[in-house]
Amino acid sequence: MRLNAMVADLIKENRQLRRQVVKLTERGSSASSGNVERGLRTISRRVERALSGGTKRRRRKTTAASGNGRRKPATRRRKKSA
Repeated sequence: MRLNAMVADLIKENRQLRRQVVKLTERGSSASSGNVERGLRTISRRVERALSGGTKRRRRKTTAASGNGRRKPATRRRKKSA
């Protein structure tokens, strides 16, 4: 029951944010509206992920240069005496 209320609040907040973005983009310059729209897309994505209920996490990709994915231990260099 509590989860349904939280989801309803998120949807309501998302609608309000979309309305605010529309108002700001109508008033603002093209450069600032791009930033606002990008922020809105980010918020929308987060809301959609929260509503989907998926707790799937992405695994970190290893680079080809690292070989098997393990890091080499740090080695200290000795100072040369003159």
